[in-house]
Amino acid sequence: MTFEAWLGRLRNDGYLLCPASTAVPVELRAVRPDGWGLHLRCRGVHVRLGLYRPGRPAWQVPLRDRHVIPEEALELWEHRPLRQAADPGAGLPAGTRIVFTGAEDLPDHQLVFDGSREHGWRGHEAGLLRAPAAAEIFATLLAAAEPELDRWRPSVATAGGLRLSPASLSAAEAAPRKGAAVPSARVAASARPTVAAGADQARS
Repeated sequence: MTFEAWLGRLRNDGYLLCPASTAVPVELRAVRPDGWGLHLRCRGVHVRLGLYRPGRPAWQVPLRDRHVIPEEALELWEHRPLRQAADPGAGLPAGTRIVFTGAEDLPDHQLVFDGSREHGWRGHEAGLLRAPAAAEIFATLLAAAEPELDRWRPSVATAGGLRLSPASLSAAEAAPRKGAAVPSARVAASARPTVAAGADQARS
């Protein structure tokens, strides 16, 4: 499976993909059909999957002033809502990418595949992952994140049959858990990755 074929599968599943996603090293920014933003990064010996609650993903659009010569031009950006265009090629200029708004760009929840523990990686093996291996780890991490995402989905309350959403909960109840333990998900019979979870994982 090629990187483009993987992206094609995600599009078919309803994902909105960032046009700036790269195959080498694998870095993927996307928004799920339910509004959750995803940022997959393969660097060093770690594969990190950051999750951003609905409302945080946005288009980051480059602003260019034709009256300023390139050598003096500043890199300026503006954020636009995702609903502006479902297709980056429809009304959005080249260089547009998906970003996640909020303090310090930190994810609401993060999971980490530790290649040094699972496969004995010692250098930059994660950055050399091909699309099939990256897609497999991505699916594993996303499956492990489902319990956290379930906390934000509407559910039927036991009393009165009321439907609750994160907006209807108190701040303490609705805030994503940080540092919560997330069980590992099975990839193959011979490999059971260890998945660390939390929003405060150290970055490589």
